[in-house]
Amino acid sequence: MKRKQLYIDNEALATLGLLQDGLLYPATKLMTEAESNQVNRDKMYNGITFPFSFILAPGGKRNEQILTTTLKDEILDLVCDGNICGNIKVKEIFKINKKDRIKAIFGTENLEHSGAKDAYKRLGNYSICGDFTVDFKDTKEHIDDVQKAIKKTGARKISGMTISAKPFHRVHERLVRSALAHCDLIVLFVLKPCTEGFLCFNTRYKTVKYFCDNFLPKDKVVIIPLENTYIFGGFNELILDATVAKNFGCDKLIVGQNHAGLGAFYNDGELSSILDNIEGIDINIEIMSEFVYCNMCNTLVSTSACPHGHHHHISYRSSSILELLKIGIIPPAILMRKEISAMILSDLLPHRLEKLNQIHQNLFPSTGLLDDFSTNNFYESLMDLYQTSSLT
Repeated sequence: MKRKQLYIDNEALATLGLLQDGLLYPATKLMTEAESNQVNRDKMYNGITFPFSFILAPGGKRNEQILTTTLKDEILDLVCDGNICGNIKVKEIFKINKKDRIKAIFGTENLEHSGAKDAYKRLGNYSICGDFTVDFKDTKEHIDDVQKAIKKTGARKISGMTISAKPFHRVHERLVRSALAHCDLIVLFVLKPCTEGFLCFNTRYKTVKYFCDNFLPKDKVVIIPLENTYIFGGFNELILDATVAKNFGCDKLIVGQNHAGLGAFYNDGELSSILDNIEGIDINIEIMSEFVYCNMCNTLVSTSACPHGHHHHISYRSSSILELLKIGIIPPAILMRKEISAMILSDLLPHRLEKLNQIHQNLFPSTGLLDDFSTNNFYESLMDLYQTSSLT
């Protein structure tokens, strides 16, 4: 007899994969109504900080009809993109308040907030819990990669760092190098959203890997794609980042001062941050100072260690650097490595090749033979011209 089917999207599948493989511990299962209410109230689960209840409440009329007619102990197939991706044995189905759920994740129920708006649309009125399995192999492979790196290097001090690398610039490089000076192994979590933005994950991953392969000691860095699903979209992101890093085997999480969720607030008249409310997650969280380029020091410096005013500082705002790339302009080398800029522009503007080939032949020296040519060659050669100093 054909089972009833519950339809989920890629975000739900990836999130269930993280849960199934232990990366969201202390959460190890879908929560019952009583457990959900307790976690939402106390922000704790089994004595450890957890910011909100872990539930599965897929939206849509078809799903609601299934959830309101299904009995305890029935087994439902989970379907994603038309394919059966797992199953769940029903323990309990209960109604939820969608606005309360959105507020627990994003800190607001205002649907003008883009993350809250998107999550509200995909959220249903009923939650289901019970034993489940999903076919999501990525997380297991990533856990194995980290464990192999630890075993190979004998690492005892393991630091994690979460980056979007959108784009990967000089401050990212400095943060990684600084972290490596104080640990045996660093795990770089590159955020992998289920919905691609302007700069796709494959390009971002490629730039991070290029830097690690060519400019860092071998075997001291492992790069892990991290499924950046809706649960990471709110003001509790730092707690979840720390949770995931700890469950990957890290004993330290390194974050920048502008990390999402690291906001300061007043609690009973005292200045606090979210770090003051984390309990039971046995991981050290280190906040790195802000880095800028100082035109007096002529180098990348920490704002806490530079004597010159902010009017001498060039800030590394990812949004501004990305705007340069969007319109096809190579960012200055003090902002990004030319090779990384070339990779990104080659991926963003793949149809320029024929036109750039002609410009390349006219502008740059060659062997006189028909050389192999790529857009990377063009952008790197052009950056070399920018950096020529004998005429200036």
